[in-house]
Amino acid sequence: MFLPIVIFPLLVFAPLQLSVLTARLADAPTLGWTDFMPCTMLLLASVTLWIAMTLGRYGGSPAVPSAAMTLLGVGLALQSRIGAFRTVELTTPSIWAMPAGLLLMLVAYLGLRRRRIEKLERLWPFFLGVATAVIFGVIVLGRAFRGAKYLPGGLNPVEIVKPLLVLFAAALLSGHRLSLRRGLLGVPLPPLRILVTVAVFWTPPMLLLVAQGDLGMFALMNATLLAMLSAVTHRALYLTGGLAALFSLAAVAIPLTTRGRMRLQAWLDPFANATGTGWQILQSLVALYTGGIWGVGLGAGSPGAVPIVESDFVYAIVGEELGLTGCCAVALLYAILVIGGTRIAARARSAYASCVAMGLVACLGFQTLLNLAGVTKALPLTGIPLPLLSHGGSSMATTLFMIGILLAISDETPAPKI
Repeated sequence: MFLPIVIFPLLVFAPLQLSVLTARLADAPTLGWTDFMPCTMLLLASVTLWIAMTLGRYGGSPAVPSAAMTLLGVGLALQSRIGAFRTVELTTPSIWAMPAGLLLMLVAYLGLRRRRIEKLERLWPFFLGVATAVIFGVIVLGRAFRGAKYLPGGLNPVEIVKPLLVLFAAALLSGHRLSLRRGLLGVPLPPLRILVTVAVFWTPPMLLLVAQGDLGMFALMNATLLAMLSAVTHRALYLTGGLAALFSLAAVAIPLTTRGRMRLQAWLDPFANATGTGWQILQSLVALYTGGIWGVGLGAGSPGAVPIVESDFVYAIVGEELGLTGCCAVALLYAILVIGGTRIAARARSAYASCVAMGLVACLGFQTLLNLAGVTKALPLTGIPLPLLSHGGSSMATTLFMIGILLAISDETPAPKI
């Protein structure tokens, strides 16, 4: 485990961070202690995870933790590139996001492995209640910012809703999986009472997300629910038909709000307001075009020209400074993470654990697709951060917590021989 968990992430991270430090030395004769924080953080994180997995005699697949640690290293290098660590202080909340996320990951892995996660199935009302309460609390106490509401300091605790709703929905869907599998000629025909039950429990948090203005999270969680429903019933029509319905709903609902109309117009014709709503996506496309195949080199681009580049548009840095090659490499790492998570779901020993794993990996996969599609103008912007790469404490901690649950499920069965 030492090679995939520690060595491989460092081998990917080292040349990236060296490029950043070299470019920084060209502008300043000395380096501060904050310039070495990314390396220290990644080394401590990967070694700590390796020790925990070694002591716990981890028997699952190494693909997911290796891809996660590598993406974490790439994210640290990119955040260092745009200067996220230069002005940081130990009292800054975001600096503790990764340590907190690592702690949550270890707690989830050590606490839920060896089929202990199955004990969470009966706690689904608790997960649903906490998720609903968190969203409602943000609506009441939060402040409007960029179309949604956040707590003071830019905190977005709604991120924790993702694993909570997955744990809740997995209990509901796996418990009724036989009824949901009913169909005729490949067309799902589940009992109406089951559909009403799912809708009654799922609707309140979704309505609160709409009230909060977080339509990106609304779309993400509904796509995740469809993936879980398709996986637990082995009927792909739930996913394909549900996504078609979700896109149709979005086409009707987005123009009904002012912010929705602005984002739709910026997507359809960014040149109509090139210095306003279309500026962000146009600058992102310019950055991607400038990078070409090989990029201009990490540290040689102009990431500051793209608004909110450290969060929603961090992929634009990859495109400009690492080129199409770097974009494909990052996409490959996400593909390894998603495929590894799907294999974990397929090998899980219980329907509930399998459904949880599928929900978590679908959530991470759809989140990645929504972000990359927004940056490349394949879809309208959703405000969804890129997992493990974007700057954001709540997102980072939640993503690592979700990966910890995947590791716990993976540890139920030995990894297949290569």
